[in-house]
Amino acid sequence: MDQSPIALAPLRRWLANQALLATPVPVVATGFADGLLKAGIPLWRAHLSASTLDPELESLGFTWTRQGGREREEFGHGSFEQISRDSPIYDGVVDARTRAAEPGSAKREDLVLMTRYRLAEGEGLERYAVLREFREEGASDYLVFVIPFSTDGLLHTVRTGAVVTLATDRESGFSDADVATIADIMPAFGAVVRVGMNLVSIRTALDTYLGRDVGKRVLQGEIRRGSVETISAAIVFGDLRGFTALSDAVPQDQLVTLLNDYLECLVAPIEARGGQVLKFLGDGLLATFALGEADASRLCGDALAAARDALRRIEKLNEKRAGAGLPVTTMDIALHLGDVLYGNVGSDRRLDFTVIGPAVNEASRLEALCGPLGVPLIASRRFVEALSDPALCRSLGERQLRGVRNPVEVFTLEMPAVEA
Repeated sequence: MDQSPIALAPLRRWLANQALLATPVPVVATGFADGLLKAGIPLWRAHLSASTLDPELESLGFTWTRQGGREREEFGHGSFEQISRDSPIYDGVVDARTRAAEPGSAKREDLVLMTRYRLAEGEGLERYAVLREFREEGASDYLVFVIPFSTDGLLHTVRTGAVVTLATDRESGFSDADVATIADIMPAFGAVVRVGMNLVSIRTALDTYLGRDVGKRVLQGEIRRGSVETISAAIVFGDLRGFTALSDAVPQDQLVTLLNDYLECLVAPIEARGGQVLKFLGDGLLATFALGEADASRLCGDALAAARDALRRIEKLNEKRAGAGLPVTTMDIALHLGDVLYGNVGSDRRLDFTVIGPAVNEASRLEALCGPLGVPLIASRRFVEALSDPALCRSLGERQLRGVRNPVEVFTLEMPAVEA
């Protein structure tokens, strides 16, 4: 079968279309391997690893086999440096970094570097255990491509990018025409992977810093100042008690850890129940459970369950910290229900996608009552009345909220947050 670059014209066109569509990388990787095989390249196994921008992950991996295997992998930060030096991928990346630092490297014709190991001839077998394993399984030839990603038109030391490995089990290995064809199309494949990984990174960054719903809205184009809508929501307002005093007493290198540990106690249960953390406010946070089509009793129930879960987590955290001789505190939580304005506010070029309105202000004032009343949770009458089981809370009487004209009745938990 013809294995010249012309034979890959359909695959090139397909790759270009996937770039326009920002197709997810696993689909692109599978389609690319399938396309090579269809074009006559005797592919046996293919693997892609691509760096991503994620607070928990360093890179994503995808493995394809001719027998039908399709495997997705996730690699945490520091994974590359922990790879055994007995790795052709590790050595390929290190070599690419060295060559990228050479003068004039950015002007070379081929930015994608390839290393070849003719396994049938014994190349690499003595050095790499993984190649010996592939050889035992029938592989005869193995290619490693290092694809650099940059952000400014310059080639740097390959800190981000992708690695592609391709292996064949044809007795004679890849032909020279096979290798030339693959090398010729690899930059196009790398560009499509880059588009897909960029979109993954953008979504992750938006979700991480703005929240899932806000991130989706921003990516869909809701970035104009004044673009707001009125929604009904259960509002959660949390704040660490006595954080100012703690920040004076706790060593600076421990302060961020303390703050993260306590905030996580509230963030995790909120997100687990479908709520959205809209912003962190120093030592506190603002979150919502938007009603939409949902029943108010269910959403308020979810918000209350998240708050109770948070208080249980904080008690366990305090036991652990006290046992280690570390300072402890608690988090004051306010629960409210009301209509809010949800959307973009700010200046022409610096916006915040958030909720505003009297209900948000009232939630903040409710939280301020926790300390004086000696309880970790305060809920408004409107919130409690929406619960399917209002008996979960008990009244603390009417209280005056700062900036609110009339006194309001407030509630706290009837039962302890810690389960028996």
